[in-house]
Amino acid sequence: MNVLAGDLGGTKTILAVYSSENYPKKLYEKYYFSSEWKSFYSIFEDFIKHLPDHISLPKYVCIGVAGPIKGQKVEITNLGWNIETEELSKLSNINNIELINDFSVLIYGIPFFKKSQYEVIQGTLNPEYKTNQKLVAIIGAGTGLGMSRGLITPKRIFIFPSEGGHREFSPRTENEWELVKWLKKKLSIQRISIERIVSGTGLGMIARWKLDNRSNENHPLQETLKKIDNDKSALTDLPALVWEKANNGDKLMSEALRIWLNAYGSAAGDFALQELCSSGLWISGGTAAKNLDGINSSNFLNAFSNKGRFQSYLKEIPLIILKDPEATLFSSACRALLSAESNGRLS
Repeated sequence: MNVLAGDLGGTKTILAVYSSENYPKKLYEKYYFSSEWKSFYSIFEDFIKHLPDHISLPKYVCIGVAGPIKGQKVEITNLGWNIETEELSKLSNINNIELINDFSVLIYGIPFFKKSQYEVIQGTLNPEYKTNQKLVAIIGAGTGLGMSRGLITPKRIFIFPSEGGHREFSPRTENEWELVKWLKKKLSIQRISIERIVSGTGLGMIARWKLDNRSNENHPLQETLKKIDNDKSALTDLPALVWEKANNGDKLMSEALRIWLNAYGSAAGDFALQELCSSGLWISGGTAAKNLDGINSSNFLNAFSNKGRFQSYLKEIPLIILKDPEATLFSSACRALLSAESNGRLS
């Protein structure tokens, strides 16, 4: 039996067919630029219609979606899409279709990830999930800050979605306090959430804050900022430029990156304490995967464990960076496989 997995994002959507054996094996996949299609329905219909002749129509579907799911309905705000599983079933004649938040669905992949898909940067990961129940959590800075929690037992996987990235950001240093004041004025808002700072977007804003100082008006990135601000359609990746400049010795961008890594590490430590995820905190998102050295640095790790009386506890929690850029797609396939084989059971 085949299963269909999806990773639906604001920029791109990936659909793929996997064989539902003991381990998901990809048989066929197709990439779509989301903005080029009028709806996800049209993408889904196109994928089903053009399946190669040698691939049978999947009977179970799981799609990881960048947004909150309510009653198997989701609205993708920046694309103007509304999606319902009932409508997808009508289009495809597939009855077992499930929408899951793209961060929550990653929990289903954890028992199946191979070592090539992740890197342990702290503690020891016990990959055996069929004998004991394990509390895990996942955090990831991308466009925003995603969080999710999970309980993995020998027979079931339970996921608990979170919007913890929207909690209030709490400045710990004079630098962070000045940054918060600048952001409130810059964005004309009264409240700063964690993801305003701990995200790829946030790293870009920290760089802007640094560049806003008159003493840095001749910095090479000033011209880049002007181009970005004058052309809203520009595809310049400011956070990636900050990493690049910092890695090449730029002192100002190195400082911006240090502030960001400290804030990220602290937010991850707070999340780990809240969830008591003694079986591991997974760090996802493109930022971590592309910049392993930054996450696996004293800036991040010291801020993670700097929680007073719980410092020793946090230093023992396994920290794992999820490196696979298709982790959401793979995890969606794992969920569909579990549904197909045993109604969401691990065995």
